Amino acid sequence: MRTIAVVNQKGGCGKTTTAINLCASLAEKGRGVLLVDLDPQAHATAGVGLGPKETAETMYEVMLGETSLEKVIHEVKPGFDIAPSGILLSAFEQKLAGLPGRESCLLAAFRGLARTYDYIIVDCPPSIGLITFNALRACNEAIVPIEGSFFSLWGVGRLLDMIELVREETSHDIRLKVLCTMYDGRTKFAAEIVEDIVEHFSERTYKTLIHNNVKLREAASHGVPITEYDVLSRGSKEYRALADEVVAEENEVKVEEALQVGLPTPENQKENYGPRPVPGGILFTVEAPGAASVALTGDFNGWTEPIKMNDDDEDGIWVAIANLDPGVYQYKFVVDGEWTHDPENPVSVDDSHSGTNSVVVVK
Repeated sequence: MRTIAVVNQKGGCGKTTTAINLCASLAEKGRGVLLVDLDPQAHATAGVGLGPKETAETMYEVMLGETSLEKVIHEVKPGFDIAPSGILLSAFEQKLAGLPGRESCLLAAFRGLARTYDYIIVDCPPSIGLITFNALRACNEAIVPIEGSFFSLWGVGRLLDMIELVREETSHDIRLKVLCTMYDGRTKFAAEIVEDIVEHFSERTYKTLIHNNVKLREAASHGVPITEYDVLSRGSKEYRALADEVVAEENEVKVEEALQVGLPTPENQKENYGPRPVPGGILFTVEAPGAASVALTGDFNGWTEPIKMNDDDEDGIWVAIANLDPGVYQYKFVVDGEWTHDPENPVSVDDSHSGTNSVVVVK
């Protein structure tokens, strides 16, 4: 599960618009998404058509531990849920002033969530305070919308300071990427701002540009995502393009998370026959003397098209090379029709048939 905070201390830079429409676009791609509204103004809540009458309990009660996140969730559309906000959330910081653990309330709520989502996206308030600190503590990633102004760039500087504070106080690191929003291609100044952003953040900048688009504001006023309000609008196409970029990062993020928790990669495998990189891909090796046939299969080929392994030296050591993109993969060997995990790879997970799949991380 990816947890992403949409954050910038400056208001009016497209945070809520991005949170709502990215969620809707990800849901269209078959991902299960929860939007958590942490802004006391509750713009994301209103932006999906929910009002105070439909939201008796909100993230305020969740953050205080008075109810569970599960109990405040509303369905926006299939695959897209929201945990709403309300004006009471503005009292959160004062309510918990001086209390221990106040910076981890959202993290605790996430850990207690019974449902499984592919993405949790948090719409943060336009401020740097305890609520935003909670979001950064609970999320592993941040998307920072920047509209073409000096003040928006200045806000990013303050945000980076807070991310560093989170890192220092909690040893929690955050993967940050910048999104250029409210872009007006008619002005030279806007183009210069984008150039400055790309120069400073380089690969941490999304390629998608979100242009100024009146249809985005109209969609919000009608309480629906742009993907439903006007499917052919520029805003709809651009947020779908952003969702494509976010989905394309999934393997990259899995690799980073695997490395953070210390899973071995082919580069640091110490076993004699564990997967390791060679020209052309990843070399898989298994010792199976006397076997008539051995194959390699995994989630990289849908478990349906096993790769034939060879024992050219007839020494009982079977080999195959798989050309794998960066990612985290589960695999097994099929020895004379019998499926087995890799005995030389200590990293494994339980499969759905009460067995074990081996795991390899490709950087």
